[in-house]
Amino acid sequence: MTAKTEKAERQKKLSEFFRILSIPIILAVVNSTFFKMAMTALTGMPRGNSGGNLVNVTLGSHYIGASFGFSFGIMTLLVYLWGRPAYLYIANPDERLKDKIRRRLGNIYRDAFLMVLGVQCLSLGIAFLAPGTISGAEYAAAGVSFLAQAALLVVYIDAHLSKQKLLMEALYSAQELARLRPGFALPIYIRIAALIVGFAILPFMLIYLAFLNRVPWDNFSGEFVMLLFISSALLLNGLSSIYNGIQLPLDGLIAKMKRVSGGDYGVKTRIYFSDEVALLKAGFNEMTEGLREREELRNTFGRYMSIEVARQLLKNKKVHLGGEHLEAAVMFCDIRNFTPLSENLSAARLVEFLNHYFSYITPPITANSGVISKFIGDAVMAVYTPMMGSENYAADAVRAALAMRRALAEFNASGKGPGPVQFGIGIQTGGLVAGNIGTLSRLEYTFIGDTVNIAARLESKTKDLGTDILISRLVLEKVGGTLDGEARFESVGPVALKGKAEPLELYKVL
Repeated sequence: MTAKTEKAERQKKLSEFFRILSIPIILAVVNSTFFKMAMTALTGMPRGNSGGNLVNVTLGSHYIGASFGFSFGIMTLLVYLWGRPAYLYIANPDERLKDKIRRRLGNIYRDAFLMVLGVQCLSLGIAFLAPGTISGAEYAAAGVSFLAQAALLVVYIDAHLSKQKLLMEALYSAQELARLRPGFALPIYIRIAALIVGFAILPFMLIYLAFLNRVPWDNFSGEFVMLLFISSALLLNGLSSIYNGIQLPLDGLIAKMKRVSGGDYGVKTRIYFSDEVALLKAGFNEMTEGLREREELRNTFGRYMSIEVARQLLKNKKVHLGGEHLEAAVMFCDIRNFTPLSENLSAARLVEFLNHYFSYITPPITANSGVISKFIGDAVMAVYTPMMGSENYAADAVRAALAMRRALAEFNASGKGPGPVQFGIGIQTGGLVAGNIGTLSRLEYTFIGDTVNIAARLESKTKDLGTDILISRLVLEKVGGTLDGEARFESVGPVALKGKAEPLELYKVL
């Protein structure tokens, strides 16, 4: 890109900024029109008389601020000085100049009010030093014109700020536009009030005053028409600024909220200014950032434990070291003869093999409302409980085991293992304790109890009993007739288990 092209591009991006600089001519028209209308309404003197015409005298020798040329000239000089960094930036894109533009744009309301106040004070000062005395009508008319110009600043500046998307994107990065920036901003109710007072109530009061003082129609018809024209145009412009600066951003925010409710936590809204809408947008961005971080936390939890367990932890207001009793079915699944199967594999190949293996056999666990509590080497422990979504927990555990048997056959057929893989599954139901084990600095959410121990013992017995899925009589009783047509059960009789005084009646799942 040539230097000439870059300059043209910068000028295009700052074109919206330069449009603001057209305000002196509008301010001069408003100042002159409202001052003349106020003087006519207060004094009743026609604007066109010569000789003893009070209005002409005051405009000529006292309050020269009502003169279009004086007001326009002084305001043009002030606005040029205010906007000069933008002109310099086009020729020389210095970051220091960009910072000046940012600061001035952020304080545009304050600076504009100070400019208008400065012009008014200068006009009154010149009138005070001029021969003769300033009448009370002149002071009153000057106050009316100042109020009208102040209202104009709110309407005109806000109408332009609400449309300056390109300018703001040129001055700020995407990250900066997502954050609230310091700057002076008028509250929304003041902006709306200024619009109504300046160009609805104030003109109505001047017209009413003219009629109250019985000013002949011919004396103020010209000012009346001009007053109505300017007030109507600025009211419409104010409505446009309300729509573009308030309604459109709120509509966009509502649309983005719908995206967030659908799970899109990466959505951001751009913040252009520092008003209430900007505060609302900043709060929205902070909310989505928090939701995104929470979702990442949940996903991270889900990589190390079942997402249902993660949800239980995140749902708690605090992390408790205590546990809770619950009824559940516990499943242990372990690879048979793992040591000879893996002894010729490198560490990387062994991990790859286990990851492929678990990618086949663990989906049936979660598909049947189970939660993966932990991986122990080549073994996996799963829990089925109503607290985490499994109402018929015994039947869900057996269904998962049958699906895992089919998944293992698919894994062996895929050829992703070092050879044919076999596993053993043990399932037991009963009471257990769920809770956070450890200290506040390092916790593990786990399940403990006799039910867990028996499930582990059943898994180790599968090889001795020549089966891959083994359950206790308690599991069979809980299943009842739920799995008719899905599974058959064959008793292997009472079997002694390590750590149990009495043998348990066990069943193969066929």
